[in-house]
Amino acid sequence: MRVLTTDVVIVGGGAAGCYAALELSKKKIGSIIVCKGLVGKSGASIFAGNLVLGGGLLGNTPEQARNTAEYLVKYHNQFLIDQNWARRCGQWIEQVYYPELEEAGLYFRRDDQGNVVTSPGKVRSIAANVQGNSGVPFMDLRRKQVMKAGIQKIEETVVTSLLRRPDGSVCGVFAIDAMTGEHIALLGRAVILATGYADRLHTRSTGTREMSGDGLAMAWRAGATLVNLEMQWWHTNDVAHPPSWQRMQIYPNPVLGSEGSARMVNSEGAEFFNQQIDDPLAFGPYTVQLKALVKQVRAGKARYDGGYFAGFDNMNPGEVDAYTTYGKPFNQLGIDPGKRLLETAVSAHYRQGGVLVDNVTMRSSVAGLYVAGGLGGHSNGLIALATFDGKTAAEGILADWTKLKPGELPEDEVAAEQNRVEALLAMTGPGPSPGDIKQKIRGIMWEKVGVEKSAASLTGALEDLGRIRTSMLPTMSVRSRTRTANYEWQDAIDVHNMIDSAELIIHSSIERRESRGPFMRLDYPETDNDSWLAANIMIKTDNGFRFERSPYETPFFEPGFSRRDNLSVAW
Repeated sequence: MRVLTTDVVIVGGGAAGCYAALELSKKKIGSIIVCKGLVGKSGASIFAGNLVLGGGLLGNTPEQARNTAEYLVKYHNQFLIDQNWARRCGQWIEQVYYPELEEAGLYFRRDDQGNVVTSPGKVRSIAANVQGNSGVPFMDLRRKQVMKAGIQKIEETVVTSLLRRPDGSVCGVFAIDAMTGEHIALLGRAVILATGYADRLHTRSTGTREMSGDGLAMAWRAGATLVNLEMQWWHTNDVAHPPSWQRMQIYPNPVLGSEGSARMVNSEGAEFFNQQIDDPLAFGPYTVQLKALVKQVRAGKARYDGGYFAGFDNMNPGEVDAYTTYGKPFNQLGIDPGKRLLETAVSAHYRQGGVLVDNVTMRSSVAGLYVAGGLGGHSNGLIALATFDGKTAAEGILADWTKLKPGELPEDEVAAEQNRVEALLAMTGPGPSPGDIKQKIRGIMWEKVGVEKSAASLTGALEDLGRIRTSMLPTMSVRSRTRTANYEWQDAIDVHNMIDSAELIIHSSIERRESRGPFMRLDYPETDNDSWLAANIMIKTDNGFRFERSPYETPFFEPGFSRRDNLSVAW
């Protein structure tokens, strides 16, 4: 086993993890970034689309600046957010984030006259790529910055456990080099978990294969408190067929450089959503689209796995090609996007909840453990917000520096984790492969913990997962014995994280007895601001868990009603 010691161990190489490392480096604090994939080249950050304009950027009026703040609080987080944190974050994005990016060389899309191209409406956005998707050039920049700063990175390495001192504080991580099978213990004064918000826990998901709820599961096992896990967001218009294209979305969102947008059509050929008609101010397209689709599904005119269509036959195809990637699936299929629609389906996108943190420092409830980015439960995803978290986590560690002890090797914990992961590699039972079990878990989550759910379906999902634990996990068969690039071994590790995360999400879904935004309970169809404008907090106990409810303050924006049918709420 290799043992490495640094000041801070950062798990995750996306927007949050990279920026935390860069900020620590400026203060002469060393870090090692450990990444399951490649730093800046995998995970959720590379999929970032348009970048929302805040404050007075690019000619935003004071009204547009206020609208952007309202969008974040109301339409992007359904009021489940600390509004004072949102204000701090917005100010930093305007004053530091965008100027810093342009100074570092990130090029924002411009028209033939050299003007930055924005989307229309009260909430405007820009993109950092000729083809509209900003994540790839953004993370290429971050990767280069990390390398230039001399920050150590360990890639294609799977972190399997947080390591703790005898007093329970976190002092490092245990990991496996996926290419060699070597065990690695990384020790530090603190750990920043930045594994992202996306988790591939449903049959259809925008998450990549390595996203198996690792950060959530590891934080919970270490004793961290969780919040709002039930708040799952969805893409409504990913390509339905083939399944491998489910991350390709035909966005019915405002198109950069155009007044038009895609439209959604049901199985009978009737249009049921058009951004310019149904939500022309572009406040909350994802939730508005989803609610429009739910009504069609209930009417038997669509399914969540297909049976409805989207496309740009109502638009000038030149505008689609000029500023977006939305025409790509049409072109790959040899279809004219100006004449045909494609069948689309829902995919699980990202989770609004996660690990509960003090959002002034990003401290979790476990000493030595900080959380940055989408894994934190204080806001929905956006690449700028994740970056702000990386900055805040670095500042939190600096503030706590004198209280953080140097990393030490907890030999008993390391030995127990070595035995656990090696036992998974040695499994030769007669049962299913890890990949088969992963698909089974995703199927249960899709069928019973999908867009619409109830106490009955959620309880049924827990029972199904319980049967997987008792009958499938003990007989799981890992056929490959190699230690080199053994992705079946990784799948076996993933299975345990997935089933732990799925159960936590289901319990939280049962606890929130209302519908809110994309979270829809058939047995509690109303948004209940009297009782549930609150954090749904899950606390680990000696014999399981308990829930607490903590109301959110509304100093700047308020819902404006007590109870209302969720499908009639614009956000």
